Amino acid sequence: MQNLPLILKPGKVKSSILLMISIGFVILGISLLDKNKLIAILNIVFFGMCFVVFLLNLIPGSSYLKIDEKGIEMKNLFRVTFIPWHSVNTFETKWIAFNKLVVFDLNKALVGNKTKLRQGGLPDTYGMSATKLAELLNEYKAKFSPNA
Repeated sequence: MQNLPLILKPGKVKSSILLMISIGFVILGISLLDKNKLIAILNIVFFGMCFVVFLLNLIPGSSYLKIDEKGIEMKNLFRVTFIPWHSVNTFETKWIAFNKLVVFDLNKALVGNKTKLRQGGLPDTYGMSATKLAELLNEYKAKFSPNA
């Protein structure tokens, strides 16, 4: 185990590639303006918003996963979510579309019947494979969770 808090940051290559793709589609939308205005405008607006999101992801401090004794803290597009160790049953991997991501089951006793959401997921694998990240999180959960 590494020194805590452990801060994992998302890979910049993925965001950079998606940034370039969105720029390409905005340029394609601009070139379509004289042929089909509706499609061109929708293309420019959608991929323009994608461009802004991927650009924000490249700003240092906008996204990270922090692991410490209390739990995990996810920051994505400047929004912070904290999940304590005792509220998670286990971390595992799952294929969602074409991505293998880390998902977790929430402790049903803590969630209660108020919400239908009993499962969550991490937005990124933070430069690791999903399997390795799930193993790392389960290892820290086993060490720091009071009900492990």
